[in-house]
Amino acid sequence: MPDAAEASEVLHLTLGGVSVTGFVTPAELTAIDSGAAVDVVMRRVVAVHQDVGEDVPLGDVACTFIGGEPSPFVPE
Repeated sequence: MPDAAEASEVLHLTLGGVSVTGFVTPAELTAIDSGAAVDVVMRRVVAVHQDVGEDVPLGDVACTFIGGEPSPFVPE
């Protein structure tokens, strides 16, 4: 697993009414952008619900991307 210090690329997603921002490594971002099925760990994740507007720090979150989009599948 890559070191947390290597996670320098910002990744921002909007899932329903929730905005999620975190960091991935350059290699993880390249894999996500390629459309490959890839498991990554987003680092220093913060979520904000549009109706609440308050930052909720989630820490490190494991997630899967397929076709450049977040997947409902749980990483292995």
